[in-house]
Order: sequence, then structure tokens, then C-alpha cells
Amino acid sequence: MKLMIDGVWRGDIDPTPELQRKRMIHAGQFREKIEAGAFRAEAGRYHLYLSYACPFSHRVHVVWALKKLTAVIGVSIVHPLWDNGDGWTLGATDWSTADGGQNGFRFLHEAYRATDPAYTGKVTVPVLWDCLTKRIVNNESIEIATLLNAEPDEPGARQVDLYPYPLRREIDVLNEQIASRLAKGVYAVGQASDQDEYDAAVDSLFGFLDELEDRLGDGRPFLMGDEMTLTDVLAYTPLARFDAVYHPLMRASRKRLVDYERLASLVRRIHDLPGVAAVTRFDHILKHYYDGDWAVATRRGIVPAEPQTDFRSAAVLSAAR
Repeated sequence: MKLMIDGVWRGDIDPTPELQRKRMIHAGQFREKIEAGAFRAEAGRYHLYLSYACPFSHRVHVVWALKKLTAVIGVSIVHPLWDNGDGWTLGATDWSTADGGQNGFRFLHEAYRATDPAYTGKVTVPVLWDCLTKRIVNNESIEIATLLNAEPDEPGARQVDLYPYPLRREIDVLNEQIASRLAKGVYAVGQASDQDEYDAAVDSLFGFLDELEDRLGDGRPFLMGDEMTLTDVLAYTPLARFDAVYHPLMRASRKRLVDYERLASLVRRIHDLPGVAAVTRFDHILKHYYDGDWAVATRRGIVPAEPQTDFRSAAVLSAAR
């Protein structure tokens, strides 16, 4: 396991079973906001360290793209293979960029040490960096996405507000459910330690997907209605990975995304929005999950859920009615 202890990077910690199971489930430890005070909203002052592979980082990247903040906030991309002795790495390669924040960082843990020389904890993406004070502002994905949403859109562009005031309470409630039952739910399935735990995690995950599918049953284009919100962003990033990663690798095998007609349409609708496809990089996603020693619990002793796939032909189905 890789983490920092008192500001020293350790890529060789022997984790307890509890730590090992929770290593992808984390809350950010830097929780500042851009507002009047230490961190003011100024063009060119902030920088993002992101991963195309990580679904939590992807949330921020999608909001950044929808808000067209390219000229306002720069982005550096870490290498998709983080499961090594160095953790998330930067550098001018086919898979990563050099540090665009002008700090000369080669490893993301250097940004954490620069912010807190005695930092103890995991080194995660996304990271919102202040180029003026040379420190991390925030590393909690939902909070960063909300901060970016408050930034003015590109001049002349259609104004995008993903967190409209009248819907905020409803958005917050559904966002919490998406975070716990979908974004973290897929990892609960993949990291289940026994059959009972796996079965319960599968029931929770697919029960929630059924609820989201039903929510779209009135014909609404997005989860909150006619306009896209942060809720759709939070749902999009795990759903986009579902059939390529979570269904086969995590053993989330009861259904595929394409078996959910409305949810699949929602994902396509979001993917088609300007800028979103460019930050949805399946080459990085697949390399991250399949080309590294990713933490999926042993498959022995756990039988995957039976797929609810009806292979009967259209003619047979018609005759059965």
C-alpha cells in the first residue's frame, strides 16, 4: 500500500485487510474553497491535477469541459498506472503530461508534501492547486466540481449551471445516494470478502440502478429533469465504465449498462455534449484497471451473480406473449 507518513512517501506499506479493502474509498483531506479570503477567484491562479482513469477525478474533468474552463484553469494528467512504488506520476509521456502547474513535480505526492510537510494519508486525485500560494486548495471531487461550476463560463458561450439553487437540496440528496450506492457500490461488489457480502453489495448496486432507470421513466432527459446537473455528472463517470470494467472485472454481473435502456441513453446523451468525449479516455481507463495489479478480492469462494439476460429470439418472445 502507498501513502505518506509524516511527509515521507512510503510505497511499501504492508496494509491491514481493512486498509486494503478501503484503499479506493476515500474522502479528501484538503477542503478549502475559492472565495473571498485566502483563495480568491482569479484567472490563471489555479491548476488541476487529474487522471483520465479515475472515476472520481473524471467528475471534475467533465465539469471543467462543460464549463469550457480551458483558458482559466490548466490541467495536468497523471499516468494511469498508479499501482507502483511511486503512486500517481507526472511526465511528458504518451500516457501523462509534464507538470503544467510550473512546480516541477514528478510525483503527485510532492504536491501533498509541499502543502503539508507532515502530511499523513493517501495521495489521491483530483487535486485543485493554488499556483500563487503553492498549496493544495481541495482534493475532494464533489467539492471541486461545485467550485468549478461557480466559475464564469467562457465569454459568449451558453451559461452552464450544474448546481441551480432551486434544486440544490434534491441534488445533494441524490448525489449522496449515487456516491454511496453506485460510485462506491461497484467497489463494494468487487472487494467483497465472502459470498454473503457480495450478494448484499450486488443487491444494493442493482437495486439502485433499477431506481435510477425508473426515475427516467417519465421521459425526462436528465436525472433532475430537462437540464443537466451535477447529479448527472456523478452518475455518468461510473456508468461509462460499467460494461468495460465493473461488469467483468468487479463481477457486477447481474446486468450490463446496455440492459438499462434509459440509463444507457443518459450516458450517450452526456457523452455527446461538447467536450465530454475528449475527457472520457477508455485507453487510460482500461490500462488503469487491467494493466495494473488492481485490488479486486480473490474470486475463489464467490460465485458471480447470474446475468439477467434473455437470450430468446424475438420470434420466441412474441410467441410466448
